[in-house]
Amino acid sequence: MRRFYIGLCIGLLLLFSLCGDAAMRGAAGGLDLFGRGVLPALLPFSVCIGCLKRLGFFEAGKPAGFFGLLRLLLLGAAAGNPSGSMLMNASLSASNAHNLSIEESVYSALFNLASPVFITGAVCSRIFRFQTAKPALLMLVCHYGASLLLFCIFFFASKTRKGSRKTVQAEMRSTPVPHPAPSLIAALPGALSDAAATMLKLCAAIVFFVSLSEPIAASSAASALPSETRALIIGALEMTNGVSMLASAAIGLRLKLALACAIISFGGVCIFIQANAISPVKASVYLLTKLFHGALAFMLCLLMFPLFFRGSVSVFGSIGAMRFAHRALSALQIAFLCLIGSVAASLAAV
Repeated sequence: MRRFYIGLCIGLLLLFSLCGDAAMRGAAGGLDLFGRGVLPALLPFSVCIGCLKRLGFFEAGKPAGFFGLLRLLLLGAAAGNPSGSMLMNASLSASNAHNLSIEESVYSALFNLASPVFITGAVCSRIFRFQTAKPALLMLVCHYGASLLLFCIFFFASKTRKGSRKTVQAEMRSTPVPHPAPSLIAALPGALSDAAATMLKLCAAIVFFVSLSEPIAASSAASALPSETRALIIGALEMTNGVSMLASAAIGLRLKLALACAIISFGGVCIFIQANAISPVKASVYLLTKLFHGALAFMLCLLMFPLFFRGSVSVFGSIGAMRFAHRALSALQIAFLCLIGSVAASLAAV
């Protein structure tokens, strides 16, 4: 593997040398993306997390129960990528060098979510230029619903394994926690320093992957591929560029929204590197979890599309085919609603 990684780095050097103009355009675009979107959205959140950590909010004595982890998921969804890793790091360790376990890596992946502002403002309004709120609402439901479903399944499945939940709770209770600062004024300087270091790592990751995706997208091999395939390849590297390429793809709205949900939910290798820079995760576990998240969001968007866009199954030619499609979709929607109801009943029981 060492030789493979060395060869990969040499190949990247050659790529950047041969495609210098495209790489420079990508780097400039990455800096613009970081300065206009990531920095203003995440810097205040990162500073607040650092202050809460020093003030003892993420106390190790708190149980790692369902609602404690659900709180982290909601905070991660509100703040956006890669805040889930920040929250897991602050909750489990006082040190940024803490290596997350397998279960913690799964939770870090599920808590790294796109913010509502990014989905509604950047994706739906600026990139896709939708004039109604229906596409944004559909993407929000599918993106967060897929994460919540996977979180519930993993939590209750791991609870049945012998000692799995106790192990996480024991780690949280046994991890040393810094003494709470006496005041916010004493906690703020350290939080600002940590936030600046974190933002520098995120900036480097975004600029690198955007500058890498630009030459790949401009290559002749990529140009020969269908537009949606090219968007998925670029989106697997860097999410925003992949969604931007998908917006111009000549495909139906239903498939376009489903693929956008898949790209945003997977997040790309760039988000994985950002998360790993904050708290080292198990790479295979994290990426596999995000792959499941993207696939589930894709399927949910395909299934729920007729609920938001009436008459979307009229593409069938014959009346019999149309009736069959309506019945099949109705059955799938009923099954999905039953699943949601069962999860809601389980949550109420807990």
